[in-house]
Amino acid sequence: MQDETLQDLLHYAAKQGVQLTGIAPRRLPGRGYGMVAVRDVLEGETVLVVPTRALRTLATVPKAISRTLDRDVSVHGILAAHLVLDESGDYAAWDAVLPTPEDLEAGMPLLWPTKLRELLPTPARNALQRQQTKLNADWAAVKAAFGDGGAEGNKQETDRDRDRDRDRDRSSDKDKDKRKALTKSDYVRAWLLVNSRTFYYTTPRSEAALPSHDDRIAMQPVADLFNHAADRGCRAAYAAQGFSFVADRPYSEGDEVPISYGAHANDALLVEYGFVLADNRWDEVALDAVLVPRLASSPHDVVRDDLETAGFWGNYMIDAATPGGCYRTQVALRRLLCGNGAAQRTAWLQFVEGGGDEDEDDGDKGDKGRDERENVLLECLDDMAELAHKTLTKIERLAKANVGTESQRSLLALRWRQVEAMVAQAATKLREGEEAGVVEEEGTKQKEETRTKTKTKKKEGTK
Repeated sequence: MQDETLQDLLHYAAKQGVQLTGIAPRRLPGRGYGMVAVRDVLEGETVLVVPTRALRTLATVPKAISRTLDRDVSVHGILAAHLVLDESGDYAAWDAVLPTPEDLEAGMPLLWPTKLRELLPTPARNALQRQQTKLNADWAAVKAAFGDGGAEGNKQETDRDRDRDRDRDRSSDKDKDKRKALTKSDYVRAWLLVNSRTFYYTTPRSEAALPSHDDRIAMQPVADLFNHAADRGCRAAYAAQGFSFVADRPYSEGDEVPISYGAHANDALLVEYGFVLADNRWDEVALDAVLVPRLASSPHDVVRDDLETAGFWGNYMIDAATPGGCYRTQVALRRLLCGNGAAQRTAWLQFVEGGGDEDEDDGDKGDKGRDERENVLLECLDDMAELAHKTLTKIERLAKANVGTESQRSLLALRWRQVEAMVAQAATKLREGEEAGVVEEEGTKQKEETRTKTKTKKKEGTK
């Protein structure tokens, strides 16, 4: 039995030409909304069609908003402004199923207290900083254009501006006065909604007008209720007529039908979408917090300088497939251990330029060199395990001090328990003498290319 909110959404979507076949949105216990098969679905069957006229894009934003902002704000920021300022009621049924402010605060680190944000793993903190920078730029331009209804000083300044503008253009000011107050909290919520629910969308016209890949986005009714699976899910495609979603495999009645947002580790999923997966083939742990201090401790920063020059400073990862560390990690360990003599550094650089050929002499060749690298890596893994344990203890202390909500602290703790488990697994494999999993350069490039193609995607075929 569908709830009234979903019935209203489906009625609205049907009027826009949206077609559901064999699936329907449902409330999932503890997980919000998701798509569920209402009958057996065949592999290759088109389960959802969303026509172009149903999309929310830059073209659907009223000119009074888009023309004011389009030179200073990303399309992401413009869509967020429209979400806040729109009072037409045209999207009411769609808006009713969007996450609530409470939902966003529970999962989105951008809305967490500073003391919790500071405890995020390094990749999540870095992603959050980039996210904050984008938001700040959009908000600054939107605030300058439409004011901030949440601050009295800004309100008075806006009133003075309106008085001045009224002398110039009374009719334009009438429209501005009718617009509801724009507060930063409302804008941030809308910005996060757009950030997590847009699909990559482009046309020949938009490609010419929007050179930035990140600006080629659209919101879709109903389709934004698909949940994410790491390595499976319906395939999405778009053409001039709109989007279509095709089943990637057979689904039995009652099965959840997902899509894949892309090849994202859990730190990225946490910051961008507000959740982590229990089973994520793309998950990884950054060792920067424990490896970088070792690399930076060399005299006169020689090791750091060499790694930066070669493009290998930072982003030292392990994952389930490479407990011995990714190629970047192996390059850094070799540089740390090869010594600072000119001959050793030259040999190391030849190893790097040779693409990681084990036969290349980098001054750290053979079983002895491999054992030394694994020993340092094991020390890093032990340090990372200790860091995870200490962080979990800090989260418990913050709980006693009532910092943040239980949902926020639980999600943060869950992520650190995942880090702890992955580190322990990698250490066990190394100590058991299994293959360290050194990644060949070409294999690493392929993996990075996969991530690059999807890291800006919000959902399959998306931003």
